[in-house]
Order: sequence, then C-alpha cells, then structure tokens
Amino acid sequence: MSLVSLINVSHNFGDADIFENINFSIEENSKIGLVGKNGSGKTTLLNIISGRIIPHKGDVHRKKKTRIAYLFQEPEYKTEKTLYNFVLESRDDFLKLKKQLEETEKQLSENSSKENLKKFAELQEQFEMLNGYGFEAELKMILRQLNFPPEVWNQQVKKFSGGEKTRIQLAKILLQPYDILIMDEPTNHLDIPMIFWLEKYLSNLKKPYVIISHDRYFLDKTVRTIAEIKNKKINLYSGNFSFYEKESAARRQLQLKETEKQEKKIKRMEEQIKRYRIWGTSRSSEVMFKRAKELEKRLAKIERIEKPKAERKTKLVFKSEKRSGNDVYLIKNLTFGFRDKILAENVNLEIHYRDKIALIGKNGCGKTTFLKILNEEIEPISGTIKKGANLKIGYYDQLHLKLNETKTVMETIWELVPLEPKGYVLSYLAKYGFRGDDVEKKVAILSGGEKSRLYLSKLIHEKPNFLILDEPTNHLDLDMIAALQEALTNYDGTVIFVSHDRFLIEKVATKKWFFSEKRITETDNSLEDLFAEESIKKSKRKQDHRTERKKKINPIILQKLEEKMEQLQLWITEKEEQILSLEAEFYDPKIYSNETKVKALNNEIRLLKNENNHLKNNLEKLEEQYLEMMDE
Repeated sequence: MSLVSLINVSHNFGDADIFENINFSIEENSKIGLVGKNGSGKTTLLNIISGRIIPHKGDVHRKKKTRIAYLFQEPEYKTEKTLYNFVLESRDDFLKLKKQLEETEKQLSENSSKENLKKFAELQEQFEMLNGYGFEAELKMILRQLNFPPEVWNQQVKKFSGGEKTRIQLAKILLQPYDILIMDEPTNHLDIPMIFWLEKYLSNLKKPYVIISHDRYFLDKTVRTIAEIKNKKINLYSGNFSFYEKESAARRQLQLKETEKQEKKIKRMEEQIKRYRIWGTSRSSEVMFKRAKELEKRLAKIERIEKPKAERKTKLVFKSEKRSGNDVYLIKNLTFGFRDKILAENVNLEIHYRDKIALIGKNGCGKTTFLKILNEEIEPISGTIKKGANLKIGYYDQLHLKLNETKTVMETIWELVPLEPKGYVLSYLAKYGFRGDDVEKKVAILSGGEKSRLYLSKLIHEKPNFLILDEPTNHLDLDMIAALQEALTNYDGTVIFVSHDRFLIEKVATKKWFFSEKRITETDNSLEDLFAEESIKKSKRKQDHRTERKKKINPIILQKLEEKMEQLQLWITEKEEQILSLEAEFYDPKIYSNETKVKALNNEIRLLKNENNHLKNNLEKLEEQYLEMMDE
C-alpha cells in the first residue's frame, strides 16, 4: 500500500507551470532519488508530498498517521537552546515519557498505592519499547559522526555557522520518529567521511525515503529508483543514478526513432490522401473520395508521439588570458592557523603549471584557510610561499562573499566590461541560464544555485590562469556540475579545489593533497582508502600511546586501581540485582495489598539506590584517575 500518492497533480507559480498531471507514489520500500535541473520543481514536489504546499490541481493521498521527516536546505535556527538539548527535542515522546516516569517514581516513593505501582510498571514498559534507555547513546553517536564533539554540546545553536546548522538539522531528523524521510541536498556541508557514514546509515535504513542530491556517487549508493522531473512531467527509472544516465539516453534515442518512423508514416498517409482526391476529381470517382475520407479518419486516430525536445546544456569554458610560469607556487616549511590552534605545520609542497589539485580532508581541518593563504587573504604563522610569474588568480569562495549583493545580475557582469553594449552582456548571461527578468534580479534575492552560476560566469569572464575553488558544486544541479567538470578538465591553466563531490575529484584531479593531523601530503590513494587508513592509524596510535604510557607508570599502582574499580563494579552489580529483586516483590499480591510492607520496601529500595549512586560516583572518580595516569 502507498504511504503517499499524487494523482494528476499540477502546480504553477504565477503564469509558469511547474508540472502537469503527474502521478507519483511512495511505497513502504521506496528508496527514491529525485533529479532534474534547478527550477524544474524538485523542492516544490517535496513540499507537496509533505503537505507544506497544496497543489493547484490533482489529489494527494497520505496514509493515516503517516509521519514525514523533512530535511530542508539552509535551516535558520536562532534558538538559544544548547546543541544537546535542541537535538534531544527531536524525540518529544521520549522527553514526555521520561518526565512521566520520573514524576511517577517520585509519587511512588510518597504513596505506594496499587494504582501508582501499576502506572509505574506500565510507563517502564513503554519506555523500554521506545528504546528510551538507549536513545541518548544513539544521539551522542550521531553528534560525533556529524563532527560535533562533546565540548560543543553545551554551545547555543544560534552561534553555529550555516553549514553546522544544516548538520544539526540532519541529527534531529535522523533521531526523530518518522515513516517517510525526505531530504533536500543532504550532502551539502558534509565532508567526505560524513557522506560515507550517511550512505551506510541510509543503506541500512528500513524506512522509505526520497532524496534530492547533486552527488551522483551518493545516489548510486543509496537509491533504487530515480524520479526525473523533465518538461513538466515525471519519469521513473528502476535503478540507481548510473542506470538512469544510460537508460534515459537510450529512451531518448528510442523516442527519436519512433517519432521519425511515425512522421514518415503520417507523411505517406497525407500524400496518399492527396492522390485519392486528385484521382477522385480526374476520374469523377466517389470511391476515391471515400477512400480519402477513410484514410483521413485513420490519420486522425493516430496518437502522436511527442518528439524529444532539444536539450539545452550549459557549456562552460575556462580560458586564461595569458599563460603563467611553470612554477605556480613553491611552499616551504609553512605553518598556519590561529593563536590558539595550529592547523598545519611544516608544509612543503609545489604547484606547477596545469596541475589540477584536489585538497581533501575533514571539515574544520583548515582547507579553506589554506586556500585563503594562497589567495593572500590570510598570513601564515611561519614559512614561505613563493608565487610564480604572470599569475592571475580567480578565487571562488563557497559563501559567495565576492558577489556584491546590492547589484543586479546584469550589473555584476557589465562592470567587468563597461564599454560593451547591453546585448553583449545579455547574450553572455543567457549562456548561464539568466534570461528575461532574471537579469534584473538583485544578487541578494538569488537562490543558492543562481548565485553559484553567476559567480562562475563572473569568474570565467575574468580569464584567470590559476583557479582557487572552494566547494564550487554546492547548489549546482547535475547538468551544471557535469559542465563544470568538463570545463575544468579542459582548462589550460592551473587549479586547486576543495570539494566533497567525489565524482568531480576523481574525474578532474591530477593530484590529491590529503590534509590530516596538521600535515598536507600528496597521495595516489582512493578517497575510500584514505579515510579508512586514517581511521585505522588513529585507532592504532591510541593503542600504541596507551601501551607506551603503561610502561612509564608504576604497574603496582595501576594494579591496585584496577582491583578497586573491579571491586566497585561487583558491588554495583550486586546492589542492582538486590533492587530488581525487591522491585519484583511489588507484584506479589501479599505485598502490594499491605501498605506497611510496601512503604518498607520503598524505603529499602531508596536506600539501595542511594548507596548504588554513591558507588557509581566513586567508580567514575577512580576511572578518571586511572585515565589521567595513562595520559601522563
């Protein structure tokens, strides 16, 4: 049975039709990737599915009580709540039940009536069914996976950056109860290790989801159906993105052949009708006129195959105005970062003419800072950077800060060529999808995708011979990313870029520089191997570190501590067993009907719990002492 179904749905904005008479459904086993050019209506369709938009025509049916979780692009969180508490609110049912459980436990200590006992037992059972005792452990795991270490859990949400807020929203979405998961560009602001983790998470998920993504590798790993919005219709492909690419090309070719075949048939029929009429006139033959009418009726009944529209693909061409020298940058003993945090040290690297370098590493390691140093926006702490001759830099920052938001689209390009006529500017902008009223839009009101296209068009027009690109694929659709990939591959200059788009990295980069643990090293390893190796090395270093420390610590002291911790753990286990045994007595009718015995039991349980808490506190102190000694 369908959880959500759209029947003959049409929608428009103003005079522009987004889609017409589409039929689409989400089943219990659906894993759908939604693709289409920017502006084709992908996000609108998600809003219709979730109920945030009511379509102008058609019906939307949702199975009763179906819960839909929706990951938006660029959420605006201004709350003063801490990160931990804000994400904890994703499970309102958990919080309510936990509060009820605590209140009932308090009531039970004051009044151990049969009703309170029964209520407490029922609430405990519900809490266990909700995985209440394991929920916070899962929450902490997801926060760590999304690069939120414990030291930031008490930071106010409003103080996080836009990209961090997207990851906070992702954490909330993945933890809340839902029947359908909807995600709009979930890999934006995720680094490559996070994307690997999210791929695995979704692959193991037993619930249906619909994803808009420009990451073809991500779609290949996570979806089983591609839904393409094109020419106001929706087309389904039973496979991942790679299958869709091949199948859509094959369908187009088949449709072209069928159209040509039908056109030839129609032309022959029209010619035959003309001949019948000529013969009817020249021979005064009613039979010929009758044959012509019969053929006309057959012609009218033919269902015309729609000819595929010519695909308008953006063509990006980066060309440098003049060639740079062979040595673009010579980097020696470079150390950079901030007063309280060194990001990298003793970096020794060289960039040569026509290198295409992908700078790879986790979010926050310092990739953007390194790019800004190359662009002379930030000074390093120490070391030297020798810049090559005849270098003209084109810098693409991921936040588009280089765009003047007070100007229009047309003014942004026209100021580069003030002596050129208006027609030249309009023609140039049309190549990047800006036509009609779009050119008069202020940069401030452009969507993320529009700003990215405008930024690229500006950069290309400046004709640099060295490109520094920081996340250039964010907000671009798949066609535009393909055009960018081709343009960078054919570019006659030098490129260094940061991207989480693995396809772009593998297709464009001639070198990979891996940023890890305050080092930048050149590598030929695949992305999967790089991050797998880093994880293994980190685990091994921890083990080696502990072994080395153990040798320096007096083993007798360590042994005594271990014995104390072991003894405390045994006592804690014994106390917990005693508590469980006493709580079980509440179910004995002889006990719960006797108020005096119930009160005595409650008092005994309360004393045991207090003793147990004291033991646990002592155990935690010993553990901290033990760990401190290991780290000395």
